[in-house]
Amino acid sequence: MGEIVTVNFRGDDLYGFKQDDGTFLALKPMVEAMGLNWSGQEQRVKRDPVLSEGICVMHIPFGRGGAQDCVCIKLELVNGWLFGIDSSRIKDEEVRQKVITYQRECYQVLYEHFADSRKGISDIEGGPDELPSTNERLRLVTEARQTFSQMAAREMWFRQGLPIVPSMVNPAQNDLFHYGMVNHGSEVAA
Repeated sequence: MGEIVTVNFRGDDLYGFKQDDGTFLALKPMVEAMGLNWSGQEQRVKRDPVLSEGICVMHIPFGRGGAQDCVCIKLELVNGWLFGIDSSRIKDEEVRQKVITYQRECYQVLYEHFADSRKGISDIEGGPDELPSTNERLRLVTEARQTFSQMAAREMWFRQGLPIVPSMVNPAQNDLFHYGMVNHGSEVAA
């Protein structure tokens, strides 16, 4: 097994596995975090002609009862799986809202990836001379993470023009719902 990547997404611990052939997401923890029926989602993934090509079973060294096998799905197929969930058919209002939250986040990630609507540090009104101090900018990032999400903190980091390292640009390392980042106009060298 490759490197284990753990992400806390809106209070839920999700697990990914970096392999030579890509990054895979442990599907059951995500299904259970949303409150969905695992067997129904497993069947749906296995009968879908595209999603079924991107699943595999990995042996994980952790779990409720210790080491176990886990159905995983390729990272690039997660959005397709999520968008295939018909939230209008979910009777439990709390579960429906959780599914919609996950779906909304995926829509946002896709939009930001393709629309390139993010402002660079030079686009901020008044220019870089009027920026808050580095400590104030870091405090804004921390507040965004605590109030909203890791995704919001990530976006705030880039908008504030804070230092960027190559691992921040690698979607497989940091965030299972990551979109490719560039330093707003100039690509970051990997």
